[in-house]
Amino acid sequence: MPPAQAIGADDTFMLSASQVFQFDDNVYRVAPGVRPFGQSPGDRISVTSFRAAFDRQYSRQRLRASADFARIGFERFDSLNYDTQGGELRWDWALGRRLSGRLSFDQTQTARDLADVGGSRSSIVTSRSTQFSGDFWWHPDWSVGAGIERFTATYSDAASQASDYEALRPELRLTYRPRSGNQIALVGRFTDGTYPNRQANVLSDDGFEQTDVQLSGRWQLTGHSRLSGYAGFTRRQHPNLTNRDFSGPTGRLTYDWTPTGKLALKATVRREIGARDDLFDNFVVTRAASISPSWAVSARVLVQATAEWRERDFRGDPGLLPGSASSDGDITRTYTLGLNYSPIDPLHLGVSLSRYRRTSEGATGGYTANVGMLSAQYQF
Repeated sequence: MPPAQAIGADDTFMLSASQVFQFDDNVYRVAPGVRPFGQSPGDRISVTSFRAAFDRQYSRQRLRASADFARIGFERFDSLNYDTQGGELRWDWALGRRLSGRLSFDQTQTARDLADVGGSRSSIVTSRSTQFSGDFWWHPDWSVGAGIERFTATYSDAASQASDYEALRPELRLTYRPRSGNQIALVGRFTDGTYPNRQANVLSDDGFEQTDVQLSGRWQLTGHSRLSGYAGFTRRQHPNLTNRDFSGPTGRLTYDWTPTGKLALKATVRREIGARDDLFDNFVVTRAASISPSWAVSARVLVQATAEWRERDFRGDPGLLPGSASSDGDITRTYTLGLNYSPIDPLHLGVSLSRYRRTSEGATGGYTANVGMLSAQYQF
């Protein structure tokens, strides 16, 4: 097994605090001309957050822990105010030079896009994951491994609790990792998913079984480019609504290109079911493509931009969240331009402008939103 990375003592503890001021001209993601509660749809938002992290190497064992807290406040629509708490505990373990693996627990809390929730309520998704995995390196470059994950997602609002989600995910894998640092793995994963607060009926099911076969990895193509991600085949079956079953190719591939020390480009394409960063754990097929160029003007100034196209197909969904804008699908286009400046090493300042535009097959699902943001972060 390749040697573990060394970690300096100065990196053991880290504390940071950040403050974000944001203006959103369409908080509720309503259609043009709609005035929520008879008011202008825009509002000012304040995000105050703190994070503490621990990272330490003990011989061949590495321990990590983190905790983060955030307070999100709205100036006019204060019924949307919320707090989040997240964190991680992780042990990268090793026994001798042939056995290694990971034991971890993490929690994240995120507010779902109000365009997906509908009405005047907000919905906070709490996701928890417990994982254990191990690999046996029977050759310096080859290993066989297995793992299991217990994942849950719960929604804070009562109207969405029928979409609370639990899954047990065992997997097997064969990994090739030469001394160059590249890596390729053949992974087989089975998911037993349930919706504990839902009863099966003619419109929704109470669970599913999913099988994934994937080829994943990261590979340095040239001195200036790298390809990472996975490609595979997914099959999802429902115990009652078999007409909602899905089978087809899925994947996520990211290409990183750094032609010079100052310029970089990242491009990502993906086709996934219920990806976590979509914040939608039901059966939603997402196709997306994004490109993110960046320019390091100097050692302390960075300019970044992102453009993303994302299409979601709800037609196979066995139980959409109440109030969802469309039962068929939507397309969202996102454009962001940002500037980051670090006047001193511990302090990071940022400003960005973003534009979101969604078109939907539903009558009221489309919207346009513009968001401006100022941020400051200090690391102790």
